[in-house]
Order: sequence, then structure tokens, then C-alpha cells
Amino acid sequence: MRLMDWKQTIKRWRPLPPQEQARIRRSRIPLNVAESMAFEGEPVALATLRAELARLERRPATSKPVLAS
Repeated sequence: MRLMDWKQTIKRWRPLPPQEQARIRRSRIPLNVAESMAFEGEPVALATLRAELARLERRPATSKPVLAS
């Protein structure tokens, strides 16, 4: 598989519908968080983060923020 350079990546990204762009961004959150926490010396399982994201996406949208437990 050939890697794209940044110009090719942008050309593929821009025509995507906003819903697809949002889906891709959300799907990248667990990996970004896992990498950040590992860098800080507090590794977390990627599967745990993906499960939490899936749980949050199943919740109905509300106007009130979710309280941390």
C-alpha cells in the first residue's frame, strides 16, 4: 500500500460530506487519547477507550453535560 502525501490527503478529505468527516474524527479519538496517555506514562488499553466511545455514542443527546463518576 502506498502512503499518500499531505496534498493527496487533503484532496480526499475535502469532498467528504460533513457527516463522514465527523465519523472519521470520532473514530480517531481513542487512538489519540491512548497515545497521549502513553506519552504521559499512564498507558490505557485502546479497547477500553473504544468501548467508552461506543457507549457515549449510544446515549441519547441531552442538553445537560455528562457528570464524571
